[in-house]
Amino acid sequence: MKILHIITSLELGGAEKLLSELIPLQKELGYDVELMILSDINSVFEKDLIKRGIRVSVSKYNSKVSPLNIFSIAEKIKKENYDIVHVHLVHAQYWTRFAKMLDFNRKRKYITTEHSTSNRRRNSIVFKLIDRFIFRGFDKIVSISEATEKSLKEWIGGDEKNYCVIANGVDLSHFENVYPISRDEIGVENSDTVLMMVSRFQAAKNQKGVVSALKSLSEEYKVVFVGDGVLERDVQEFAREVGVEDRVRFLGLRKDIPQLLKTADIVIQYSFFEGFGITAVEGMASHKPVIASDVPGLAEVVRGAGFLCSNDNPKELAKLILKLKDEKLYKEVADKCLERSKKFTIENSAKEYLELYKKTLERE
Repeated sequence: MKILHIITSLELGGAEKLLSELIPLQKELGYDVELMILSDINSVFEKDLIKRGIRVSVSKYNSKVSPLNIFSIAEKIKKENYDIVHVHLVHAQYWTRFAKMLDFNRKRKYITTEHSTSNRRRNSIVFKLIDRFIFRGFDKIVSISEATEKSLKEWIGGDEKNYCVIANGVDLSHFENVYPISRDEIGVENSDTVLMMVSRFQAAKNQKGVVSALKSLSEEYKVVFVGDGVLERDVQEFAREVGVEDRVRFLGLRKDIPQLLKTADIVIQYSFFEGFGITAVEGMASHKPVIASDVPGLAEVVRGAGFLCSNDNPKELAKLILKLKDEKLYKEVADKCLERSKKFTIENSAKEYLELYKKTLERE
């Protein structure tokens, strides 16, 4: 079986992280797997994939938004004659859907994975019609959580048989026997309580809410943000405005996420919406208590293990953080989180996707 994954880019994000672990494992299981990206700007995971023997190609136009990607995608698919084309994220979904219209090989199957429960397009009737056309052109629509599938069905409808759910997975081995980095390196003291959030600075996340929670916490509580994005400066300015600038650290893009999470005391995933929450799983795999916003998708991952709270009430977030001062409760929550992480392995995800590919190819 010859498989091509197509994704918008390899920037820091849940879908990108998933592919960085899923594709090498599919290759190890004996399949011919490649990756195509539309843009290599801020390509965080590209070098690691190449080191692991994965062929990564970039659209000749090196742009997320260029409609000419349609022809670049169609050309590659026709030249290499893949059995499965598996598409991730909106720009790749749009351009590949149109590229499929130029493909007259009816045996080839096109699959897409939806990674989010919400987006800005869902405020527009016009985009509802466009998305309906785009998604219904795929042979199978995978969602990364029950909540993601539910919201997508409500948005575009379609044949129930074309939908399925495959949860994201994490390579748990990356978090076993990992040592924390020096706290000096991230500018905190050993006596500090470190709250860590690993996320891009974008509208879906709520780093400002975490900063606001600091106002209800004593001086030893420090927030460490890992990631970059268009709203990073906005959050930095907000921290200055509320007077907690000296208690917030911005580390930017990092490749040592397992070591950083081991350095944290509490891992926070405070989002306005989230399709799944890979960082939450990574925090749990690091044997840390995870506090997440109670939103569809993310709540499915964390409920019953870590803490859930409203994403618009920083004081509630602060109260949950303070509850974890109880050492017995801290250990209990951390243990539950570690156990929960074992449900979301990359091995399970890889096997489920390969089984889906086979079944889809068999279906004529």
